[in-house]
Amino acid sequence: MRGVSTFAEAAQNPLILIDGVECSSYDLNALAPEVIENFSILKDATATALYGSRGANGVMIVTTKTGQGGKPKINLRVEGRMSMPTQIPELADGVQYMRMFNEAIEARTPGAEPKFSDEAIQGTINKLDPYVYPNVNWYKELFKQHTYTQAVNLNISGGIAKRVTYFMSASITNESGLLKQAPENPFKNNIHNLRYSFQSNVSSQLTKTTKVGVKLNIQVQDYTGPLNDVNYLFGRVMWASPSQFPVKFPQTGEMNYIPFGNKSGGPQSNMYANPYASLAQGVDSRFRTTSMGTLDFEQKLDFITKGLSITGQFSLKVFNSTSTGKYITPFYFEIDPNTLVKNDDGTYQYDLRSINTNGSNAAVARNSNSSDRLTNTNIMLNYQREFGKHDVNAQFIYLQRGYFRNNPASNNYNAALGERNQGIAGRLTYNFGRRYYTEFNFAYNGSDNFVEGKKFGFFPSIALGYILSNEKFFEPLTKVVSLLKVRDSYGLVGNSLTSERFQGYTHLTMDGKSYSFGPTFNSSMKGAVITRYGNPYATWETSLKKNIGLEIGLFDNRFLLIADFFRENRERILLTRQTVPATIGMGNATPFANMGKTRNQGVDLSLEYNHVFNPDFLLTFKGTFTYAKNTLIFRDEPDYEWDYQYERGGPMNRIGPAYIALGLFKDQDDIDSSPDQSAVMANVKPGDIKYKDLNGDKKIDQYDRTYIGDPYIPQIVYGFGLSAKYKRWDFSVYFQGVSKVSIYMNDIHPFGVYHKNVLGFVAKDYWSESNPNPNAAYPRLSHTDGRDNTEVLSSYWLRDGAFLRLKNLEIGYSFKWMRVYLSGANLLTFTPFKHWDPELGGYDNKPESSSANRGNGLRYPLQKIVNIGAQFNF
Repeated sequence: MRGVSTFAEAAQNPLILIDGVECSSYDLNALAPEVIENFSILKDATATALYGSRGANGVMIVTTKTGQGGKPKINLRVEGRMSMPTQIPELADGVQYMRMFNEAIEARTPGAEPKFSDEAIQGTINKLDPYVYPNVNWYKELFKQHTYTQAVNLNISGGIAKRVTYFMSASITNESGLLKQAPENPFKNNIHNLRYSFQSNVSSQLTKTTKVGVKLNIQVQDYTGPLNDVNYLFGRVMWASPSQFPVKFPQTGEMNYIPFGNKSGGPQSNMYANPYASLAQGVDSRFRTTSMGTLDFEQKLDFITKGLSITGQFSLKVFNSTSTGKYITPFYFEIDPNTLVKNDDGTYQYDLRSINTNGSNAAVARNSNSSDRLTNTNIMLNYQREFGKHDVNAQFIYLQRGYFRNNPASNNYNAALGERNQGIAGRLTYNFGRRYYTEFNFAYNGSDNFVEGKKFGFFPSIALGYILSNEKFFEPLTKVVSLLKVRDSYGLVGNSLTSERFQGYTHLTMDGKSYSFGPTFNSSMKGAVITRYGNPYATWETSLKKNIGLEIGLFDNRFLLIADFFRENRERILLTRQTVPATIGMGNATPFANMGKTRNQGVDLSLEYNHVFNPDFLLTFKGTFTYAKNTLIFRDEPDYEWDYQYERGGPMNRIGPAYIALGLFKDQDDIDSSPDQSAVMANVKPGDIKYKDLNGDKKIDQYDRTYIGDPYIPQIVYGFGLSAKYKRWDFSVYFQGVSKVSIYMNDIHPFGVYHKNVLGFVAKDYWSESNPNPNAAYPRLSHTDGRDNTEVLSSYWLRDGAFLRLKNLEIGYSFKWMRVYLSGANLLTFTPFKHWDPELGGYDNKPESSSANRGNGLRYPLQKIVNIGAQFNF
């Protein structure tokens, strides 16, 4: 939402509210479309002021439907979907892999023994024996080409006059995954996901002045899938060699298990990755429920003064998840080369030998569960009154929030404490003659995240608006310019969300160094250790938001243009100190401090066209465009000698520190005449990547690294589409795109100790002695030696991640009480990046242990979906 304004990851997501209940994006996606009445997004300081500390990054408000009174109205939707991956990275086959593996060895150590013999390569080409000379397409072994989903929604609404209204909805979705099921596999571990969603909204007008409503939402997921995460399996597909061993060997009479193929000598318990075994290893069953309930009331207080009322909302969200896994330890075998014999008829005979001794068919169970609850209380005193041309509206709100884990880990004291927020907020709006508007807001928010004296923050905001088109002098122009409005807002908001709780307190555990004691020193006890020094001055992150808006409507608002120009200055961002001298003795326990500064600015544009040409034909067009450019002003970085070494001064979320690539070395003369690159890797060769000497000292080393490219989070997001209705036919189409975004390709390099496979683009275009192309897509090959120069972060692996996608397309036909439709999602993609679906992105510049994206495209793919469905109204 308007880009990224802070590098504190816990504080980058907007607040999502469904009927006033704080929710996750998973909860939002689980709602059936028929349930949603309104969807709105709040962005500037005045709009988000009433939502407390959690609204600093914007607010998404979803309101579910309520009944309208009268006899019951029944709506039924039945839908069937076929889904398939949008794009799968291409991998080399076994023959390509073997030849390139041998070439990689020769490229670094000329004359060395090749990995694969000519006999093995020729045997694979001739398909002599799939077990002796395997050529495995691991992706096809694990995944199907497409899968199916069924969905049903039934909703009923109505009421008794307008005294009591109701809306009820029930949805069931049956999803299956792309994984294949082996007949001999005891575990049925393809993804099978049953989702249930129930909504019940009841509202009662108890008296002329009193209204009470209850909204209940229950979401249930019954999931079965492989024990190993599907993204993990995709990664194994990349790692697995297509030529070293088969998927599995035939079972012999005495085997009551699957003899999976493998090869001894690998880095993982003396073996290599076998994705099929990882798939068949076990099954995971998860059952999760999310229950949300809201009680709201409204009491008019006109007997005190006209226009006065009080409203309240009490909500509870409870989440429970139980996971049960069953797994075996696979049996891995390889062909004993001492027993391999080729028969006269061209067939082979051999004996298998076991690689691992811990294989077991006895299933082992693992169980886990998690549970939490979230409570919210909002009480609002409202006043709304018109005095002639004067319109006054005032609100005073009390907010209270509590989040608690029901089963925190026994060693996680902070989690056991829960999270609590409390605050008050106020809003006063005034307009004169529907022309001049003013709005004042304040919020006084508290968080238990900070020490006493730092818990609360005061955040005021102001907004002004002027509708010129409502002026008398503007009347001659209203036939053309039906709306002309300018507005401005300025305000301060606060954020207390951080990656680690209670920064003001020193964190201490009893898991330090141990010492021995006793007569024979056979007793020991661990001592105390400080894991984080507290900073008693740690407090709220603040954001100063400025917004200037323009709204123009033409021809009775058939055309509507909304433009917002925004700037946000974030200060006091909590970060871990990085420049504390080691001589102080803090080690890795350095404290947090309010030192970070960023700026985010840009423009939001929205254009709409709506026109009813005649009762049979209407047309709607809408386009949106957001450009948000952030700048890192300050982060606690070491003192560098050269300015280009700093991350500050450029956008956040870029890749670095990284070298600037100048292409590939053409020949030895090119290497000799270039800056010395031995600090990156000794003995560079023609075809290796050539790097730029940024500081001019005639050598390439760590001081020549900088931050490169556009951010991996798009700076430009846009979309456009139209919908039309002609008699009984309706049609809609929507495109979505991003720009000014980089994809960094990482973890794509073949061979190495894991004997990884080769991506298709590498196999098609790499530098070699026989093809010394200085513009090759991939540099000189390497196995284990000579990889450093290729694998360091550099601009050589940076690509433009822009794309335009046909996101939705639908055509429908209505007849009396029913409508049938055909729709699709993610049908077409236009992008300069061809190696995998660009929406999967690339490497996110985080340590491997915490990286959500390794940057090789081998994650569970986005789905291209084709739907056919019918709707019935009674």
